[in-house]
Amino acid sequence: MYRWIDKNGVLNYSQIKPEGVDAEKVLTRSNMTTRDSATPPSDPALDAAAGKPKLTEGQQRKLDELKALQQQEEQQIAEIKKSNCEKSQKVLERLKLKEHVRVRNTDGTERVIGEDERQQRMNEAQIGIAINCT
Repeated sequence: MYRWIDKNGVLNYSQIKPEGVDAEKVLTRSNMTTRDSATPPSDPALDAAAGKPKLTEGQQRKLDELKALQQQEEQQIAEIKKSNCEKSQKVLERLKLKEHVRVRNTDGTERVIGEDERQQRMNEAQIGIAINCT
């Protein structure tokens, strides 16, 4: 087995030595001769407690930043979904209450929508509720 760290700081393992990379040969259970086969070789690049690659301080800081950004993004998505849910519910409620619904066109004029368009808008509102109100 060979081990190396790529340009992104990721620890990689391979059975074949990669070309153009400074890879270190590591002991595995199948090629150990001086160790007890039940004891895996010591790997200073791995966290002994978790068996995960150790991160440098910079890598850990970047990981923490990425986790914080992901949490912010998830919160923004939740807020958008909540807003869309409320809008869809209001639209559906208005469409159900009124048979003659007026809408404003892009040029500012108003028109009454037909029953087919009203039903279509009600279906779209229900889809919006199903997607955003869960």
